[in-house]
Amino acid sequence: MSMVLGAEPAQAPERVLTTAGWLSLEHEYVPRVVAGEHLHAHPEAKAALAIAARTFVLRAMRDRPTLGRTTPIPSGEGFQVFARGASEECVIAASVTQGIVLRYQGRMILANHVAGAYWKPDGSLGSDPTNTERWVTYNLGRRGGDVIPTGLSLRSHPGNRGCLGQHCANWLAAQGYDHRTILRFFYGDDVELHELASRERTGLVGRALWGVLALAIIGITMRR
Repeated sequence: MSMVLGAEPAQAPERVLTTAGWLSLEHEYVPRVVAGEHLHAHPEAKAALAIAARTFVLRAMRDRPTLGRTTPIPSGEGFQVFARGASEECVIAASVTQGIVLRYQGRMILANHVAGAYWKPDGSLGSDPTNTERWVTYNLGRRGGDVIPTGLSLRSHPGNRGCLGQHCANWLAAQGYDHRTILRFFYGDDVELHELASRERTGLVGRALWGVLALAIIGITMRR
């Protein structure tokens, strides 16, 4: 991963260029990543993954200005997998977390995520068919310099705050953990959930404000 210190985005892009063409970030790309990475996860695990996936791609786009704009975003284990389509649950996971990214000290983290090992009902580790458990970090209760980085990225990288294990996240969700707690379980207690501005939401707010102003003007006119 690049260590370029670019400006943090204030607004999420509406569309991103991928190897499948231009996709809506929130309505297509993020849901399709959730589907491609963990289609049958618990809804709270899906929500956690949606936030991690959004952060992962936007951080990569921040560090590589052409990515998602003129250079297509790839799909695969070397980046993150996006499926050809997404289930309704995957769309909902992206929708309820729309615009939310993970930050530490005001900057987006790398938000690495892998399958990791399966977890047994009793909370013990199961099989690890993808051999990715070695990258997963368990940072519940850790803050600052105590957060364990993942070997998937340069350990000294300031954005390296660990790695989420998808199967563990699914087990945690089944135990009643919500997506915020799940994310802090892997990335540390001091990870920030920050909501980026959205043109879609800005447009809705703008139209609502204009409607209120129009009603006020009409009221003034009628009183004259």
